[in-house]
Amino acid sequence: MVAVEQRLEYKRELVAGDLLTIRSSVQEVRETSLMLIHEMTNQETNELAARTVLTGVCIDLTTRKTRPLPADIRERIVSTHAASADE
Repeated sequence: MVAVEQRLEYKRELVAGDLLTIRSSVQEVRETSLMLIHEMTNQETNELAARTVLTGVCIDLTTRKTRPLPADIRERIVSTHAASADE
Protein backbone atom coordinates (compact mmCIF):
# COMPACT_ATOMS: atom_id res chain seq x y z
CA MET A 1 0.00 0.00 0.00
CA VAL A 2 1.35 3.38 -0.98
CA ALA A 3 -0.11 6.82 -0.31
CA VAL A 4 -0.81 8.53 -3.61
CA GLU A 5 -2.72 11.56 -2.36
CA GLN A 6 -3.06 13.34 0.95
CA ARG A 7 -5.08 16.46 1.71
CA LEU A 8 -4.57 18.11 5.08
CA GLU A 9 -6.82 20.82 6.54
CA TYR A 10 -5.84 22.79 9.62
CA LYS A 11 -9.02 24.13 11.24
CA ARG A 12 -8.10 25.36 14.73
CA GLU A 13 -4.93 26.15 16.60
CA LEU A 14 -3.73 23.73 19.28
CA VAL A 15 -1.23 24.55 22.00
CA ALA A 16 1.04 22.43 24.15
CA GLY A 17 -1.02 20.74 26.85
CA ASP A 18 -4.28 20.52 24.88
CA LEU A 19 -5.96 17.14 25.23
CA LEU A 20 -6.63 15.59 21.84
CA THR A 21 -8.71 12.82 20.36
CA ILE A 22 -7.66 11.35 17.04
CA ARG A 23 -10.19 9.26 15.14
CA SER A 24 -9.41 7.30 12.00
CA SER A 25 -11.93 5.74 9.66
CA VAL A 26 -12.27 4.25 6.21
CA GLN A 27 -14.34 6.47 3.95
CA GLU A 28 -14.26 4.36 0.80
CA VAL A 29 -12.96 0.97 -0.36
CA ARG A 30 -12.39 0.18 -4.02
CA GLU A 31 -10.84 -2.80 -5.74
CA THR A 32 -7.29 -1.44 -5.69
CA SER A 33 -7.49 1.51 -3.32
CA LEU A 34 -9.02 2.96 -0.20
CA MET A 35 -9.61 6.38 1.28
CA LEU A 36 -8.87 7.03 4.95
CA ILE A 37 -9.83 9.99 7.12
CA HIS A 38 -7.98 11.04 10.27
CA GLU A 39 -9.55 13.76 12.44
CA MET A 40 -7.93 15.51 15.40
CA THR A 41 -10.34 17.08 17.90
CA ASN A 42 -9.68 19.24 20.94
CA GLN A 43 -11.25 17.22 23.78
CA GLU A 44 -12.08 20.24 25.93
CA THR A 45 -13.86 22.27 23.22
CA ASN A 46 -14.93 19.39 20.97
CA GLU A 47 -13.73 21.46 18.00
CA LEU A 48 -12.16 19.84 14.99
CA ALA A 49 -8.53 20.97 14.87
CA ALA A 50 -7.31 19.11 11.78
CA ARG A 51 -8.42 16.57 9.20
CA THR A 52 -6.44 14.60 6.67
CA VAL A 53 -7.89 12.56 3.82
CA LEU A 54 -5.49 9.99 2.47
CA THR A 55 -5.80 7.78 -0.61
CA GLY A 56 -3.81 4.57 -0.56
CA VAL A 57 -3.27 2.24 -3.50
CA CYS A 58 -2.26 -1.41 -3.32
CA ILE A 59 0.75 -2.18 -5.51
CA ASP A 60 2.68 -5.27 -6.53
CA LEU A 61 6.13 -4.81 -5.00
CA THR A 62 7.84 -6.62 -7.88
CA THR A 63 6.16 -4.94 -10.86
CA ARG A 64 5.44 -1.65 -9.04
CA LYS A 65 1.99 -1.64 -10.65
CA THR A 66 -1.47 -1.33 -9.12
CA ARG A 67 -3.02 -4.61 -8.02
CA PRO A 68 -6.28 -5.56 -6.30
CA LEU A 69 -6.34 -5.51 -2.52
CA PRO A 70 -5.87 -9.07 -1.20
CA ALA A 71 -9.33 -10.59 -0.74
CA ASP A 72 -8.92 -11.31 2.99
CA ILE A 73 -7.69 -7.79 3.74
CA ARG A 74 -10.35 -6.14 1.59
CA GLU A 75 -13.07 -8.22 3.29
CA ARG A 76 -11.81 -7.26 6.76
CA ILE A 77 -11.73 -3.58 5.81
CA VAL A 78 -15.23 -3.74 4.31
CA SER A 79 -16.70 -5.56 7.33
CA THR A 80 -15.01 -3.21 9.82
CA HIS A 81 -16.09 -0.18 7.78
CA ALA A 82 -19.70 -1.43 7.69
CA ALA A 83 -19.68 -2.11 11.45
CA SER A 84 -18.38 1.38 12.28
CA ALA A 85 -20.95 2.97 9.94
CA ASP A 86 -23.72 1.31 11.97
CA GLU A 87 -22.53 2.94 15.23
